[in-house]
Amino acid sequence: MVSERVVAEGRIAWARRRMPVLGAALAELGQRRVFDGLTIGFRLHLEPKTAVLVEGLLAGGARVVAMGNEGTTQFGTAEALADRGCEVLDRPGDGRSAVRAHLSEIAAAGPDLVLDNGAELIEACIRAGQPPKGATEETTSGAFRLREALTGAVGFPVIVINDSPLKAIVENKHGVGESVVDAIVRATNMSLHKKRVVVFGYGWCGRGIALYARHRGADVVTVEPDPVKALEAAMDGFDAAALDRAVRTADVVITATGRERVVGYELIEAMPDGALLANAGHTDAEIDVLRLELEAPGELVAPSLHAHELPGGRTVFLLAKGRIVNLAAAGGTGNPIEAMDLGLTLQARSLAALATSGGDFRPGPQPVPRLINDRTAIAMLESMGQAPA
Repeated sequence: MVSERVVAEGRIAWARRRMPVLGAALAELGQRRVFDGLTIGFRLHLEPKTAVLVEGLLAGGARVVAMGNEGTTQFGTAEALADRGCEVLDRPGDGRSAVRAHLSEIAAAGPDLVLDNGAELIEACIRAGQPPKGATEETTSGAFRLREALTGAVGFPVIVINDSPLKAIVENKHGVGESVVDAIVRATNMSLHKKRVVVFGYGWCGRGIALYARHRGADVVTVEPDPVKALEAAMDGFDAAALDRAVRTADVVITATGRERVVGYELIEAMPDGALLANAGHTDAEIDVLRLELEAPGELVAPSLHAHELPGGRTVFLLAKGRIVNLAAAGGTGNPIEAMDLGLTLQARSLAALATSGGDFRPGPQPVPRLINDRTAIAMLESMGQAPA
């Protein structure tokens, strides 16, 4: 049997080959020795595409101390990165206590730069009294944490990659949209034709999920509390419904909000027999899995698929324990390589900007600089054989 490590090496090589925009950026930054001697705290899903970024940071002279997210680390990839000199903290079987310990360990290393998703590592550095020179934040949920729970506490610049219109369009709408729907279909072996798919959240990820579910033949309903976004969903041809009404006839429920417990146990109890729940957001708490497990413990019925028999006799099914489904479900490979080529280029160039001209940025969360967006967009167009104006 081919080992997980050998498979990972092949997948990393395949990803590297299809990431020309990131490859060119890393080659340029490596020649300039932008990251030479810097310690980078790295908290992102550890899988082949992110491995290409880590390789480049290491080749550029950085020390990288890395961890992934619970349930999404691919350990063949982690082993390959460790052999390249990356200090990978994740171990099989890690739970929430291990995650907290890893966050503290990276913070204690005193990183010069932080690449985060969820802003938990940024928060750990602040609490440890080890603020970095600058940081990047990948996700919607992390942006919420920075602007709400951590408001006024971040005394260094944080470039929010999720605020980039490029990430919104390419990675969130098309990358997440396509990969989430594909992961659900693959993991369940079910067709979405004429299924009633309820999407919680009509941000960029929700837009993409709704779009790609419709491409698969689903009847899509959106749940969005923002009236402007709800109107946009309706104008895009999707039903916009109140959450309690939407779930009562749902075949599939997908969360994409960046918020916790948007689908509480009371809503789950209102779902019809056989309803399937999946989460596309960063946090595994968008669906109240803890309460669901308490009231109706799950039974594994297929890889990554648990059946929960509710007290009233109905059964609902939960994919990947509520973790980010396109990576955590069996066979999940995350966003398409080309989408991550763009997103990780934004990360690399933003980290480089913080390393070389951090004093030009104000403290706190802020968007990707226009110059980085434009340069990355042009490079992406050229990689697609398109000629920008």
